[in-house]
Amino acid sequence: MIPPMTDAHPTAPITGLIHAWSEGREGASEALADEVYAELHRIARHHLTREARSGIETTELVHEAWMRMGKGHGSFPSRRHFFAYAALQMRRLLIDLARAAAANLRQGENVTLTLRLVDPAPQPAELANLASALDTLDRIDPRKSQAFALVELAGFNVEQAADLLDTSRSTIERDLRFARVWLAARIS
Repeated sequence: MIPPMTDAHPTAPITGLIHAWSEGREGASEALADEVYAELHRIARHHLTREARSGIETTELVHEAWMRMGKGHGSFPSRRHFFAYAALQMRRLLIDLARAAAANLRQGENVTLTLRLVDPAPQPAELANLASALDTLDRIDPRKSQAFALVELAGFNVEQAADLLDTSRSTIERDLRFARVWLAARIS
């Protein structure tokens, strides 16, 4: 689980900058990046501790996620929505890297992966299967897919996911139970 967000600058108008950025105001992107960089870096570090084989550095993950967020993003009603979206972009990037590594392995190319004696990180093929199943669930029931992604992939707790999806804790818990069983059946 990702630890709670910290406020390096408690008086910083991050929400206002997020709205300005969403509206495309000049200079908002740079100002927002300055204010949220430390938090995005912390989120990326959290993801990378779980993905020992990703082959990407924390700063690279933050920068790539930022670029992805800048392309066709919608509006964010709050800073929590913004950071949830950023965390999901980071997770998607790591899944994309895992898919590419799995594809390279299937094509017989040499791919260097860092291995540890006890390595709980999922294999690239497992992540690709999960991503495919999650895409299917997203087409069937977007809220269940989003709940799973927020809690299991982005590291938010149930209360935070309920707040972000504007629903109750019990609904998120039901969605998670369904999504876990549904995804497990598709992956195995």
